[in-house]
Amino acid sequence: MRVKGLDHVSVTCADLEASIRFYRDLLHLPFRAQGEVDQPWLAQMTGLAGARIRWAELDLGAGRILELVEFLEPRGKPVDGDLNAPGRGHIGLEVEGIEDLLASLVAAGVQLRSEPVRLTEPGEWFGVRSMYAEDPDGTLIELVDRSDRTGG
Repeated sequence: MRVKGLDHVSVTCADLEASIRFYRDLLHLPFRAQGEVDQPWLAQMTGLAGARIRWAELDLGAGRILELVEFLEPRGKPVDGDLNAPGRGHIGLEVEGIEDLLASLVAAGVQLRSEPVRLTEPGEWFGVRSMYAEDPDGTLIELVDRSDRTGG
């Protein structure tokens, strides 16, 4: 047995349409499909009795999918805790034109953790510009721009 690689990333959301607008319209991820599932296998797989979901898929490139899931039943509570809380994570998305993206996010009222920061550690990350933003449910998104690594 071995792990062959990343298949998909899933984000649970409170409002599927709001999350689609964030990832598709603001971050420009190509929309693939959406639907609803109310099958016994879903409850069995998730361990949530009576599970019923709405879902959408967006294309992350290279055959990878961002799966958005809204649990209609049972509803969950929002995640509490900051990035440093064990079990909390973030999604790193490679972007190009981080300044233009920043302007779009600000105009849309997206919660930002910072403006783009140019990294100065030696090695693979030198000159990369990166910032954190939050999706509509507070999922942390790291936006990484490797297109201008001059360090200037």
